[in-house]
Amino acid sequence: MRAATKRLHSVCAIWLCVAVTAQSAQAQRALDTAIERASDFSSERHLNGLSLPIWGGVRLEAMEMENAHRRIEISVPFPLLPATRFHRAEHDIESPYGYARQKGGAQSLRMSLPYGLTLEAGSQIDPFGRRHNDFIGLTFRLSDTRHHHQRIAAYKGGEPQPIEARQRDGQFPWLGTFGTLALVAALAGGGGGGGSDNNAGNPGGGDGAWQLVWNDEFSGDSLDTSKWSMTDSYGRDQCFGGGNNEQQCYTSSSNNIAVEDGKLVLTARSEAGLAQGRSYTSGRVQSSGKADFTYGRFEARIKLPSGQGSWPAFWMLPTERAYGEWPRSGEIDVMEAINLGVDGNRAVLGTLHFGTLHTYIGGQTTIDDINAFNTFAVEWFPDQIRWSLNGTQYASRSQSEWFSSGASGDINAPFDRNFHMILNLAIGGNYPGASDGQNFPRQMEVDYVRVYQCDGASASDCK
Repeated sequence: MRAATKRLHSVCAIWLCVAVTAQSAQAQRALDTAIERASDFSSERHLNGLSLPIWGGVRLEAMEMENAHRRIEISVPFPLLPATRFHRAEHDIESPYGYARQKGGAQSLRMSLPYGLTLEAGSQIDPFGRRHNDFIGLTFRLSDTRHHHQRIAAYKGGEPQPIEARQRDGQFPWLGTFGTLALVAALAGGGGGGGSDNNAGNPGGGDGAWQLVWNDEFSGDSLDTSKWSMTDSYGRDQCFGGGNNEQQCYTSSSNNIAVEDGKLVLTARSEAGLAQGRSYTSGRVQSSGKADFTYGRFEARIKLPSGQGSWPAFWMLPTERAYGEWPRSGEIDVMEAINLGVDGNRAVLGTLHFGTLHTYIGGQTTIDDINAFNTFAVEWFPDQIRWSLNGTQYASRSQSEWFSSGASGDINAPFDRNFHMILNLAIGGNYPGASDGQNFPRQMEVDYVRVYQCDGASASDCK
């Protein structure tokens, strides 16, 4: 009997993968119908955790309608599997002028199993309707214990790797996930009948949504000093060179920091007679004491400068160095670009710094058009940090890979304290090498910076 049950669950697991594609059309029809129904509500309305029937068992699960952000999620019952529903979510974020700046979504099939287990398969959807970052996993979603159960699955069967710098054209990676399918089916085996549709007994359910909690659209005519400071995060001299012997002095002058045409513009200029033998002035802003967060999604749309010695960055430092001086208390680099455009270089990097001796891990990808605006983001969870470019994840690092010399018993340290954001344009230094002095002034333009946090029962519920 037990062997038969395991075989049944194996079949169900494989069927989940097939169904993610099969139900897409029905879910899209439901989504369109729900959007029509949504016009019955005011333009600013949050409806989470509801069960609003539309037709044929289809339900509107969540809806947010705001001036600049819309999200809607639909679930569709799956035939023959009463404890299974297909979920499809779409969102868009609009500019003040009404056109969509970013669109996206996700689709997944979720099977409720006994003992609070959920088997789920799905994928993200890009603005053109193409699928990427396919996944399948077995999770026990109860507050922050969720990642421990995922770690068991990862250890025994291997996690599907994120797609790096390429798109899927609607095909599930069958061979790449077959081992994980077998794993989750085996773990689910012997459990008996299904659960309920509403995840009863699973507080939070792992179905949290990102909520915008802080942003700067740079819509004024000067820097908003209630959100940003133009000084160093730790009160160091503005010509100290960042610990890398960089060639710039940062200033608060409008020649180096300006808000123009709805953008923050950081400009590096060649200057003579500067302190400590520096050769350039440039701009740097930081949010310490004004926007400090633990966990969330941090996103900025940026047009980067190119040229030898250019070193623009969007990064984060701990507001309080609870585990000691750098790098013991950590550093999160959302984006760095080193010598962009030199010899055809189009690389951007996302990196974590920590430990003593200094340790760094992360990943990199390439920009299609180095002269265009691109959206850089990091999603920071207690047990994982992952990076994306224009909505596509290109790197992920897990809790097992980082550590803190100042808190050996804390598995989340040093990335479990408040961090603040920094935007800067450095010139030269040990890493990129000296500037060639060409093509100045150079500018880093920032269209917006946005911070989202998860509205679920735990910080991991937006995975």
